[in-house]
Amino acid sequence: MKFLNKNAYIQIALKGTNFCTSARKAFELLLRNIIRFGSLSMLGSLICGIGTVFTCAATGITGYFVMQSFYPDISPIVNVVVYCLLGFITGRLFLNVNSLTCDTMMHCFIIAEES
Repeated sequence: MKFLNKNAYIQIALKGTNFCTSARKAFELLLRNIIRFGSLSMLGSLICGIGTVFTCAATGITGYFVMQSFYPDISPIVNVVVYCLLGFITGRLFLNVNSLTCDTMMHCFIIAEES
């Protein structure tokens, strides 16, 4: 249901039709191009995972060195965990926008290809 809603909203933005019509057209588009959307979904999940891990690690490492330079006598473990958590949340939010953009571009490409 989550994917159907997301794709229906993409169709609403592209075509300007109502929700039920857009949901039906999105479902038909997904069925006609299941291989393309499946490979995009797997690749998108991989990129989202790698990007989230990179953002989390970069934030944690940067936070560790900043804490060590300002306060060398204090253990930075708790702060680094908080930095990693914030990096994870930030990375996930930004990469979800990227994922939606990729799905929208795939819809645009296939609609243009079919017409």
